[in-house]
Parts: sequence; C-alpha cells; structure tokens
Amino acid sequence: MPEEIQRWELVIPTEKNGFCLFSQELEENPVVLFHATPKRHFDSILASGFRSAVDLGVGSLTSVSYAKRSSSCLAHVGNEVPEDYVVFAVRFDNLQQQGIKENLSDIHVYKPELQPHILGYCELKRGFRVA
Repeated sequence: MPEEIQRWELVIPTEKNGFCLFSQELEENPVVLFHATPKRHFDSILASGFRSAVDLGVGSLTSVSYAKRSSSCLAHVGNEVPEDYVVFAVRFDNLQQQGIKENLSDIHVYKPELQPHILGYCELKRGFRVA
C-alpha cells in the first residue's frame, strides 16, 4: 500500500507539451511511468496492486503495461474517454529485472509481485478528448 498518493490537477494536453497529462518534471523523469485505467478500478489497485487481465479474469493479456509518457498510456482508449479514468504516475525500483520487458515507449510487467510505487494520479472525466 502506498505511503501517500498525490492527486495532481490535469495538465491540458497540447501539441506543445506532447499531449502529456502531467508536469514536464514528471514526464521527463526517466524513472516515472504512467498507467491509465477506468476510475472504478482505483480502490482495487490501491488495495491489491496492478493486475493483468488474466489475473483479473477479464481477458488474455498476461502483463501490465506502463507507458514512458502519459500521452502513450491512453492509446487503447481512442479519441474520447468512454468513462471516468485515472492515470497513475508510478516508479519501479529497478526496470532491469526478470519479469519486466522494456520497450521503446513502454514496459510490460509479467510478474504480479513486481509492483511499482504509486507517486500520484490525475483524473480524466468521461468524454475527455485525447487528441
């Protein structure tokens, strides 16, 4: 369970800021990653951590993904947020370990015991336009 989770106000995404949702300081920090999920999962994540679709019994994905930029973590949503969402800013102690696959724009975590530290989050209301 995280010590203290900060709630940040959403930064308005523009072309100038790369359509990012958080401050430049967070977005450019190489150890900070981002994960978007419907807000209805917020309490479960705080209580039990991030879990794959397979672990949740709702799909076939065996990993949890975290984007290196907040603008990338919403790619699966489309142009408009279909329900209230939260975007978490997190960090891992070490990305160079078995169970983590690092890609150019994101990471995939295959071991449920590998949980990040939740730094904070921002909220996106239903209908929010991504681009």
